[in-house]
Amino acid sequence: MKGIKGKPILLFILVLAALYCVIYVIPTLTGALRSSYTVEYGELQISDETDGYIVRNEKVYFAGAGGEENRYISAGRLIRKGTKVMTLTGSNDSREQRRYRRIRENIGKAGITTGSFAAQAEGVVSYYADGYEAEFTPSAIDKKKYDDFRELGKAESIDLARSEVAKGDPVFKIVDRSGWYLVCYVPLENRSRYKTGERYTLVLNQKTEIYGKVTGVTREGSRLKLVIRTDYYYKSFASVRTVPVKIITSDATGLVIYNSSITKKNGKKGVYVRQNSGKYKFTPIQVITTDGKKSVISSSSFYDSGGNAVSTVQNYDEVLRRA
Repeated sequence: MKGIKGKPILLFILVLAALYCVIYVIPTLTGALRSSYTVEYGELQISDETDGYIVRNEKVYFAGAGGEENRYISAGRLIRKGTKVMTLTGSNDSREQRRYRRIRENIGKAGITTGSFAAQAEGVVSYYADGYEAEFTPSAIDKKKYDDFRELGKAESIDLARSEVAKGDPVFKIVDRSGWYLVCYVPLENRSRYKTGERYTLVLNQKTEIYGKVTGVTREGSRLKLVIRTDYYYKSFASVRTVPVKIITSDATGLVIYNSSITKKNGKKGVYVRQNSGKYKFTPIQVITTDGKKSVISSSSFYDSGGNAVSTVQNYDEVLRRA
């Protein structure tokens, strides 16, 4: 009787042991790869979205006399040195307008007082100024910090175009078109994405695509400061200070897999691919790029560091992943 009573207890213990192996031991041995999916070709774009602070070489021109304004050149137009931008007719003895006081005080002697109203250098004409033209210059970028650029982002651009001009008022601005800068801050953990001298695709305001070269990468606390130079034309570059920027650091096509599928065997990266027999076999992979969650890998075959051809994952292969 004792033997009969003991059998259910023994059976219960064996069932518990089997369940333990299924739940804990087997997943550990297989790297907890519990589900599968079909691999297909796709695109993986890696980018940072942030604010871009525009810095440029520019000169604000101040009226050497007063009068009624007659502008010859439209805003945004590229002109040669010596081109007459506007003229004044009649006379105006009124005092300098108060709304331009901050611009005059901030720019000071860095501005150009003109009676001829001709451009002293080639550039793009702008009829907006904010008073930061002499402070935020390409040569000052390295000295300026995150908080400085945040303040620059709050700058108010004042329209300089009007009918009556008083002596000493700002009247137009000439902006160097040969090159201008975007200063951007991105998370420090994305440091590996950026290299000085590399060219990147920039999407401004979600619609204008240009290219720029990184000329500086520095750490500022928990942020990474990027200085990007470009000579591409952007319609508002001469009048605005900030613009939403998408910096595309990688745009690759290939087989797209989940990073939770990647494991290692004998020091090599790979995934487990379903065979015709139904079993899963470790298959080496070559990662082209990753965003931390997904990766683009080479298809069919690749060459390892020793120059040897290695068979790898193919389109529509079934791959295991961690649950």
